[in-house]
Amino acid sequence: MIAAIVLAAGQSKRMGRPKQLLPLGRGTILGRVLQTFRSSKVDRIVVVLGSNASRVRGGLSLRRETVVVNKEFSAGMSASLKAGLMAVEDDADAVVIALGDQPFVSPGTVDSMIDAYHRERALVVVPVYRGRRGNPVLFDRRLFPQLKRIAGDLGAKSVVMQNESSLVEVEVDDEGVAVDIDTPDDYARRVSTGRATGGRKNRGQG
Repeated sequence: MIAAIVLAAGQSKRMGRPKQLLPLGRGTILGRVLQTFRSSKVDRIVVVLGSNASRVRGGLSLRRETVVVNKEFSAGMSASLKAGLMAVEDDADAVVIALGDQPFVSPGTVDSMIDAYHRERALVVVPVYRGRRGNPVLFDRRLFPQLKRIAGDLGAKSVVMQNESSLVEVEVDDEGVAVDIDTPDDYARRVSTGRATGGRKNRGQG
């Protein structure tokens, strides 16, 4: 079983309002992230909420997603990662860790990563766009203990770096793996088109 863990517990300090619910296309930023995984080969979707959890959950159209509320969201991204991992670790063969403010990833990119995982049985699978690593990132269950040791406001980049020798890069024609929405300027640049344009490397685990 392949599970997706969508990290969406942040306080949106740079945005100034809950960016998870900002309109994008016919939905919201977080809604579009969830739709990516609904349209992919993942078997289960866990979305981790924290700051403004009730408001964010009320603004989502949830289908088959499991919602986990990280009450320790102020401790940083690592706390959300662990909360999501606890929800799937008994059953998942691997997890795809995704960012809730990264709405432009293609379902085909996620599928290519899962296909590479099944083919190579790698510990880590990372998407690469024009020579740049991006997110989401897939981790085999053998790395769950390492993921649970991460502390602070960090993604899983340290675990990626520790396992370079067992990592598979998947080349994708998908700028969305390198784009997140953090600030009002980020949002304004992209909301009119509803797509990734002028992307930059985000701060996640890749």
